[in-house]
Amino acid sequence: METAGVGEVATALAQALEVSAAPEPSGKGDSATDDPDRGHVHGFHTYPARMHPTTASRLIQAVSGGGATLLDPFCGSGTVLVEAMIAGRRAMGVDLNPLAVRLARVKTSPGDPRSREEIVAAARDVAAFADERRERRAGATRRYAPEDVASFEPHVLLELDSLRVAIAQRASEDAYVREALELVLSSMLLKISRRASDTSEHVASRRIAAGYAARLFKRKAAELVRRLAEFSALLAPGTPRATVVLDDASRLRTVAASSVDAIVTSPPYASTYDYVAHHALRMRWLGLDARGLLAGEMGARRQYAGLDPGVAREKWTRDLATIFRAMSRVCRKGARVAVVLADSAAGDQALRADAIVAAVAPGTGFALLARASQTRPHFHGPTARAFRDAPRAEHAIVLEKG
Repeated sequence: METAGVGEVATALAQALEVSAAPEPSGKGDSATDDPDRGHVHGFHTYPARMHPTTASRLIQAVSGGGATLLDPFCGSGTVLVEAMIAGRRAMGVDLNPLAVRLARVKTSPGDPRSREEIVAAARDVAAFADERRERRAGATRRYAPEDVASFEPHVLLELDSLRVAIAQRASEDAYVREALELVLSSMLLKISRRASDTSEHVASRRIAAGYAARLFKRKAAELVRRLAEFSALLAPGTPRATVVLDDASRLRTVAASSVDAIVTSPPYASTYDYVAHHALRMRWLGLDARGLLAGEMGARRQYAGLDPGVAREKWTRDLATIFRAMSRVCRKGARVAVVLADSAAGDQALRADAIVAAVAPGTGFALLARASQTRPHFHGPTARAFRDAPRAEHAIVLEKG
């Protein structure tokens, strides 16, 4: 681990990056005693490249005090927001991905015992509807896109269709229950699809029994309710729900100027992921509009494909400067910002995140306080030569608003 800057801050950053490997399962399920990365609501729904909860918790403690208003402008699945609520902060999150907003909103809304039981009861009704249609061999309620036909075995696609219809029929009911049911459906799509993972296009047939989708839906709903109850037990009485909205981190139109005490976030790494592609299946099934994300997604690999390394560096530098200016506008004077970024590559040249942040920060109203850097593997074969001279690293960086 390499550190630089203000000693105590750099030490805190190093501790935030020192996350232990996941322990062997205890046989008691995905509880917090097994692995913080899967504990309570953190383990409910997969999401590529999310921050480890322990890292998030330690960064929150490093840059903010109790009762502070803390923002994550790239909130993703809500890891930072959940940890901020546990730490007694007022949590605010924005994301340009509508799936992320839905997921973060559900995970940061533990509800009360009665509302959680309504989720379980509604899930039973939805599953019963799907079972009834399967037993009478009802056909699909609409024509599905070739991508969906290719993603599921035919009988699984029919059962998912019935689950989707049953959830849609509850549109006039409580939004809390409806959104929970939609995320339950989203959480199980990959498990019963032919795809290997969110980030892989590899497909293979899976033997899935008739009626399994409905049974899994009920189990996942019960799991969500259990996880929400576990999360609720960790919160101090009166902890406010997080505010989660659809917004562009490069503008932060929904966040008032000088209203934020601290920021903890991890922007998309340059030329590493394509969240539109990773989440296309789920967004189709939830009826979410991906056009805003497609137009404004930052760091997407498709945007950097074929770019000259120098042009790629300029693009990433401009993008970071834009988001730092937006964060500077909403931060109060003296607010601290913790950013987790990893090195990436354009062709055979490395894009060193720490160097780019150090160059950008002063012109956007921030002073660089400290940094901790830890070596990370690089799995992308076509750009492996970029790290032939020095290994790729992940960096935790703290800036302060001047």
